[in-house]
Amino acid sequence: MNEYIPIREVKIGGVVGTGSVGASWIALLLARGIDVLAYDPAPLAEVRAREFVANAWPALRSLDIAHSEVAPMARLRFAGSTAEVAQAADLIQENVWERPAIKEAVLREIDAAAAPHKIIASSTGGIPPSTLQAACAHPERFVVMHPFNPAHLIPLVEVVGGQRTAPGAIEWAMAFCRFIGKHPIEIKKEATGHMANRLQFALLREAVHCLNEGLASAQDIDAAVHWGLGPRWALMGSLLTLHLAGGPGGMKGILDHTGDAIDRWWSALGTPRLTPETRMQLVKAADEVSRGRSIAEWEQWRDERLVSVLKLLQTEPGC
Repeated sequence: MNEYIPIREVKIGGVVGTGSVGASWIALLLARGIDVLAYDPAPLAEVRAREFVANAWPALRSLDIAHSEVAPMARLRFAGSTAEVAQAADLIQENVWERPAIKEAVLREIDAAAAPHKIIASSTGGIPPSTLQAACAHPERFVVMHPFNPAHLIPLVEVVGGQRTAPGAIEWAMAFCRFIGKHPIEIKKEATGHMANRLQFALLREAVHCLNEGLASAQDIDAAVHWGLGPRWALMGSLLTLHLAGGPGGMKGILDHTGDAIDRWWSALGTPRLTPETRMQLVKAADEVSRGRSIAEWEQWRDERLVSVLKLLQTEPGC
């Protein structure tokens, strides 16, 4: 780690791409006292980013992450190019579209302009880092730091190194995430979708299969997670949940008692494809579960309630 900028000396965070993920990074960095220099060529990108930060600030305040009453907008500046961000910032976080060719072009520009002691990170949700770092002349300082929506609130960050990432870069990224209040996990092998997305899309895939099979309405499929699986998963993961399901016998007990049934349940899982018909069914399902309320209304509802859940998790570290 000695070859990279000391974490406590990171004064300016660079954010390239200021959609929902990039704007979340901006809000969190500002809340943690780090100035932000951003770039996004999209029309009204700066206006939308500032609106996002202002809307995110109350939740960050409620979690005691942000301490000023209003977002310090003067500490957010927009640059005229990707290269300007890479030259001036102490850390560069890339958040452009999830398309390898687009990311590679942006990362190539960042890598050419950023001094060697600066870490370059990507928010990619599933592109293997070895694919992306191939565009860099200094691939050893490239690492994936993949957050989860809404990224300014959800603590988890997946840290993933590529074949040419230096161990020190991974160590630095893990430490920086902890420094800004995140809960990083190191993904030790590259895989499409990293790991957490694979977990959540395994459930989503089966939800789509249940919808296609007509097992339940869209609202009841979501209710099964909301009222059954979700409350437990807010406190513990799938493996600990299964361990506790075995009672005094724990994991061995549940496998001895139910292992054959679990095998049958796995065998019955579906593999739906996103055909035109399935896409239409999912759009209809979204209308059903959203009950006529707008995305903005649901986002506000989600963030307000996430604050309560996250406060609970802060006070319940586990046994």
